Amino acid sequence: MPISFAVYQLRIAQEHDMIASLYTDLSDPDAFCSGFIEQVNSRHVLLAALTPWGFRDGWLLWRVADVRQVFTGDEYEARLEMLTKLRGETHTPLISEPPPPDADLLRWLLDWAREQAVTISILTSDESYTGRVILADDLRVTMETFDFFGVKNHRATVLLMRDVESVMIGTEEEKMYDLLSASPVIGITAPHRLEDGKEPT
Repeated sequence: MPISFAVYQLRIAQEHDMIASLYTDLSDPDAFCSGFIEQVNSRHVLLAALTPWGFRDGWLLWRVADVRQVFTGDEYEARLEMLTKLRGETHTPLISEPPPPDADLLRWLLDWAREQAVTISILTSDESYTGRVILADDLRVTMETFDFFGVKNHRATVLLMRDVESVMIGTEEEKMYDLLSASPVIGITAPHRLEDGKEPT
């Protein structure tokens, strides 16, 4: 699907506050996410995500080039709209101050996350990283990341902006790491890894 047509569909959904489903892999019917379009330009789209059960599920920033299909007004989106109304879910923007029309949405979002010290997840084609932004410029983003148990890694993670495929904020993933990093559980430690067949000490 031409990018220009995807942008057109996303802008229509944004203007009319419609729930949209974005597909990234036409061969995989499960490779999609639904929600309200908050911001969109020729490069990125910011989606206020919804679960299939009509609950809010944070925000996702995707590259428009990765969006292969956009659906609005089908049965799935109509049911989601019904569920959100029945549950009393409201569409509250992530950032009250919208970006300038010519803003780089990725940079705008990362700068906001840094200023607010918000936990985010960044996905590349090979890996995902969860933590907090230390610095972002036109070429790179530097993060203070968490390990599997929510402990801060000693070294900062530096990623190239061009490698960032998506950004997640306020999903269950980030909430989990906020809980782990802020509230250590006494008496529970990371498991010892066996080396050379030795028993853990």
